[in-house]
Amino acid sequence: MKTTFFLKTGSWPVRYLGRSEMEAEEENTLILRADTRPIMTFRSDIEGLRAIAILLVVLFHCGLPGFSGGFVGVDVFFVLSGFLITGMLVNEIQRTSKLDLLEFYARRVRRLLPAFALVLVATLLVGAILLSPGELNLAGYAGRAAALYMSNMFFDKNARGYFDQDVEFNPLLHTWSLAVEEQFYVFWPVLILVTLRWGRSMRALIAVLCVVTIISLGVGLWFTTHHGTFAFYELPARAWEFGVGGLAVLLSRGRLKIQVGWWSALSWIGLFAILGTGFLYSRMEGVSFPGWLALLPTVGTTVVLLAGTEYPNRGAGIVLATPVLQLLGRLSYSWYLWHWPVLVFAAVLIPTISVAGKVVAAALALLVAGLSYHVVERPIRFHPALLTRPVWSVGLAGAVTLCSLGISWLSIGIAAEMAKGPKDRAITAAKRDITKLWSYHECVSPAESAEVKVCHFGKETTDIHIVLFGDSHAVDWFTPLQRMAEATGWTLTTVVKLGCPAFDIGPTTTGPRQLGEIGEITDACARWRPEALRRIVTMHPTHVFLGNAISHLGLNNHDYLETPSLEELQDGTRRTLEALTNLHVIIIRDVPHFPYDVPACLARSLHSILQLDHACEAPMSDVINPAVLNAVDTGAHGMSQVNVIDLTDSFCEMDTCKPILGDIVMYRDHDHLTATFADRLASILSAKLQAVVNVSD
Repeated sequence: MKTTFFLKTGSWPVRYLGRSEMEAEEENTLILRADTRPIMTFRSDIEGLRAIAILLVVLFHCGLPGFSGGFVGVDVFFVLSGFLITGMLVNEIQRTSKLDLLEFYARRVRRLLPAFALVLVATLLVGAILLSPGELNLAGYAGRAAALYMSNMFFDKNARGYFDQDVEFNPLLHTWSLAVEEQFYVFWPVLILVTLRWGRSMRALIAVLCVVTIISLGVGLWFTTHHGTFAFYELPARAWEFGVGGLAVLLSRGRLKIQVGWWSALSWIGLFAILGTGFLYSRMEGVSFPGWLALLPTVGTTVVLLAGTEYPNRGAGIVLATPVLQLLGRLSYSWYLWHWPVLVFAAVLIPTISVAGKVVAAALALLVAGLSYHVVERPIRFHPALLTRPVWSVGLAGAVTLCSLGISWLSIGIAAEMAKGPKDRAITAAKRDITKLWSYHECVSPAESAEVKVCHFGKETTDIHIVLFGDSHAVDWFTPLQRMAEATGWTLTTVVKLGCPAFDIGPTTTGPRQLGEIGEITDACARWRPEALRRIVTMHPTHVFLGNAISHLGLNNHDYLETPSLEELQDGTRRTLEALTNLHVIIIRDVPHFPYDVPACLARSLHSILQLDHACEAPMSDVINPAVLNAVDTGAHGMSQVNVIDLTDSFCEMDTCKPILGDIVMYRDHDHLTATFADRLASILSAKLQAVVNVSD
């Protein structure tokens, strides 16, 4: 499809083209106009920005300290795409008065799909060997969505957040950003085509792009606070980042009258804005992402691009042009495709993999990326037959899509067959083996609610009245406590809330933070706990049983964006116990926190050469932090009304913690007990609790 345009005079000269037809395919070149003559030059700063972006993303996925905001590398990629694609399209119109959409999409196909299809097929084939049936099933459905360029919609619909347990081991999670890019490639050329056909001037195009950018920014800001996953995954909430890049390329060189020294300084400021967001995100308490925070890497990238246009190889451009960054920038797309599946499979093979191990895995992924770049990506991209026959490239897209869909359907089928085994069914059932208190919606306060919900079980009037107080880890003890109350005639009252420990500390699980939920959850917890304590004190119970999800604090085995410090835990423990100073308090030691989803690990081991009884065990040092226990003990020091019950021996033997006891799966995820195993502990807990009650009487 070719469309001819007749533009009004005074059109803005676009600063983008290539040194040759082949290098134009690299999409990393610039056209400068002193008058009407194009001066073509390579944009080393763009290649360097690609390197910075992929390094941020990879180191973030490796869990390297200091890179908690490394996901902003994706925002950098979005701005670069807007800058380059807008420049390519408008420059073609300026040079030829035509826009050949068929050729445009043919270039996109050769650039993106061969490497993507290779990674998708390889990932699902390896996943069929290494993943559990449930994980392979989700990967297959994600692959199907990715093949149709809709994986961002799939993850928006199926995950509460980027760190949700349902997606953290999906080896195709990272394809969401590729889907956003591909949807942009469909939408953006049509927008430019229609605008220039009817407006016939660059001024009209700039006006339209401004409107689209502003509307999209508004959508992103609103959905960040009202529906975080949409803001994170969907194009309407992300299009403004492409738009900012597109507007930057339409700004004429020399239009901004700024001296060279100031341009150099601005380029450094822009680069620091990108890096600073990646480094400092964990310290930005209460800030949601994308939201306003996404403006920092977006504007920072734009400033670097503008500075590089005005004065190439000045300021930050000197660093961006270094050989290492140029190499990483050239391989950035391939590395992005390969790094996440390799990291996922490394964690599957080594459940307790360290940050250093992840960095090594990412380095291996870079080697694979270099190989695929030279063997698959570049040869297909510049194949003479495809370069001269755009229809063949479109046909290649159809073939690649069908192949990807076929492998995805095959993976789903294999997962269904794997899940039919009796042991697989037992492990799958463990993930749904939750205490029946969860079915009483009126008894458990949701994470985002400050309402104090109170429920009573057992006899109404007894000599012994126990209040179960805390978060989801307290809820796990409801089954044995209820059985005990029924057997002894005690009264059991629940005052529990998801994500809010009994100790006066902030929420200890912060995965949804970048999706706009953590501020609401933290505020709800801060309002819920004082009222819950007041209600408990007015009940005058004989004992208060505290459960807290704190065993992961200080461990390096799980990627939490932010958690309370041990000092905060100690002080928070003290404040809660002082509020209950006239009551007998029982603190249950928190259960071991595994660095991996236990049922998924067990399911994987069924289909490997490893033995089920030992495959997913972990050293005690990896799942229990003695410093956490000491912080709680120090906070309770000198309080005679406080007792501690420790059931660690029921979980660990000889410094090794087990995930399964006989045929009973102990955990339904990383650190929540199955109701069956918790009930199995009823007799042990009862004996220890009876001893405490008798002493306090």
